[in-house]
Amino acid sequence: MSQQPILELKNISFGYRKDKLVLRGVSLTIPAGARIALVGPNGAGKSTLFLHLNGILHPLSGQLLFKGEPYRYSRAFTTYLRQKIGLVFQDQDTQLFAGSVFDDVLFGPMNLGLSRGEAERRAAAAL
Repeated sequence: MSQQPILELKNISFGYRKDKLVLRGVSLTIPAGARIALVGPNGAGKSTLFLHLNGILHPLSGQLLFKGEPYRYSRAFTTYLRQKIGLVFQDQDTQLFAGSVFDDVLFGPMNLGLSRGEAERRAAAAL
């Protein structure tokens, strides 16, 4: 019996301008536990695709599913999604914005509304 995919993209299209698509009919299935690599030249749409996975960008057409559930762009769903799907940016200057690595890791739990103590405990455990 096959396991349900963790992520599915079905015929996704997106453009920063409506007259010029960056993604055209992209379909992708990522099985749970899989390790994948997405490679291509600069400007191929890799980052744009990844920004769709945690709900930062919304497709113009097509459908995204997380564990078989269609994406909803409500605050509750995107918060849930971003707890499950994280992005690490290629440029470390874009990724790290706090004064230390600990403070940078601490940002996520604090942004979820956890107490300072709980956020610090989780950041320390993650590191």
